[in-house]
Amino acid sequence: MHVRTWALFIARRYLAPARRNRFIGFITLIATLGVMFGTTALLVSLSILDGFDKTLRSNMISFMGHIEVTSIKQGRPLSGYREVVASLPKFEPQVTNVSPFVRREGIIRSRTGLEGVLVKGIDAATDLSTIRQRIVAGTFDLPEPAPGGLPTVVIGERLGIKLKLRPGDTAVIFAPNGTPSPENPAGIEQFVVGGLYRTGMAEHDDIYTYTSLRTAQRLWKYQDDQITGYDILIRDVDSVAQASQRISVALGYPHFAQTFYDIFAPFFAWLDLQRVPIPIVLTLISIVAVFNIVSTLLIMILEKTESIGVLTTLGAGPGGVMSVFVGQGLLIGGIGTALGCLISLAFTLAQQHFQFLRLDADIYFIDAVPVSLNPWHYLIVISVSVVLCVLSTLFPAYVASRLRPVDALRFQ
Repeated sequence: MHVRTWALFIARRYLAPARRNRFIGFITLIATLGVMFGTTALLVSLSILDGFDKTLRSNMISFMGHIEVTSIKQGRPLSGYREVVASLPKFEPQVTNVSPFVRREGIIRSRTGLEGVLVKGIDAATDLSTIRQRIVAGTFDLPEPAPGGLPTVVIGERLGIKLKLRPGDTAVIFAPNGTPSPENPAGIEQFVVGGLYRTGMAEHDDIYTYTSLRTAQRLWKYQDDQITGYDILIRDVDSVAQASQRISVALGYPHFAQTFYDIFAPFFAWLDLQRVPIPIVLTLISIVAVFNIVSTLLIMILEKTESIGVLTTLGAGPGGVMSVFVGQGLLIGGIGTALGCLISLAFTLAQQHFQFLRLDADIYFIDAVPVSLNPWHYLIVISVSVVLCVLSTLFPAYVASRLRPVDALRFQ
């Protein structure tokens, strides 16, 4: 409904009454705060959920790429990896990078204790992970050791704290290959700690250790062309499921391809579960905001009945009176929505820069509340808020427009 300029002026004056009538100002403030808090709560919730989704997705891809290929025979190595690395992009055009790895369970021991770990041997030339960007002490260099020298291992900062290891310290890794026996002894090798990394995901930082591909092959007594899997990046992440199926067919038995969605399915199921209450919360917030505005305008009509009679007598007409109260609803909703957006924006930017809201990484997989600034969220919330504010004014505005001038002027 078109709001006339004079009607908007009167609506603004009604919302800022004289000092002798503070009650109108108070209920207007309550209605505005209701819209503001509702907008803030909704935008902050969407920001956090979106942040969780993007952060977890980014972390998972940074650890393994989009697709991981391993052997369907658990614990059995895959042979001929150099041919696969060279030929796979020809079979599947979506593939942009293939990184072979050896990943096996082991035990790392320091002077103060021992922990079970996953040792991942990587090829530095093709490695897809972003661990090198998350080093907090030392370096991510994994050179082949000189004759008589020690190979290098990079461990998580949390694991380093548990075992009291720093860059330059030495540790021993035990590498069982099946059931240890006199005929099948576990591989044992001493390493020097080259660096500590921090991803913020406890499940990763506590377990994963990195060394060179050749060192891992030697530790588990693999041949030069044997590995345990491939990390693969593709061009279009939206088609990752189809690409994974085609890769499985192209490589054949015993290769088994999984997407990062498959491997981390519990995490994404948890995220989907958190989104379930959003429509309910949105509905409740909308109902509260609408009732606040409706009750405010109805009380305003009672307080301004004589003024409405004067406006009608001066020729405002039903449409003009309706415009006044629609304008009031728009002002209440507009101010409340604007304040809510500003508060949400300030919170999001502050959390992104200072991360003052912390999380227990053992429970939530990351150590700080992630937030994401999505302009579409703001556009949608603002649009819905304006529409609801206009709709909530229609009934009170209609009631006001139906007042007869004679009755309104006589109203006490």
